[in-house]
Amino acid sequence: MKNGKRWIARLIFTLLSAAAIGFIFFHSSMSADDSSLESGGVVEWLNALFRGMGIPLELNDHIVRKLAHFTEFGVLGALLSVTVFLYLSKRLRTLLIALPAGLAVAVCDELIQTTSQGRSCQLGDVVIDFCGVLTAALIVQLVLYLIHRHRLKKEGNGNE
Repeated sequence: MKNGKRWIARLIFTLLSAAAIGFIFFHSSMSADDSSLESGGVVEWLNALFRGMGIPLELNDHIVRKLAHFTEFGVLGALLSVTVFLYLSKRLRTLLIALPAGLAVAVCDELIQTTSQGRSCQLGDVVIDFCGVLTAALIVQLVLYLIHRHRLKKEGNGNE
């Protein structure tokens, strides 16, 4: 990637990572009532979608909240991994920075909830959050490895 494009990619992914953290912290700062109202709407929408598709599945608030934790932190893990890789270009170092950063966001997320009316800090949510970060970071690493392998194979065939 040329320097100008790399700089733009770094900027875009840095901003996307910051936006994901802002999204997470915004939702952490919501009161329990507001958070329940929001997740209740998502539960109703998903259950209606499943019914409309003929899928005999009924989700509840607890499942949707835990899936939301995993998913939003999965997105963060992917964004952090790509962002760090764009700066360092080393896959292992990327993991060594992205994973602790994702864990730090998860811990901060739960601590913010202690300041929100009716909310509390739950260690189980930190674990779910980190599992989302870890899963997405490993998927990004696999994709980066496959891209690297493809480039090596392509260069090898071009020299023969």
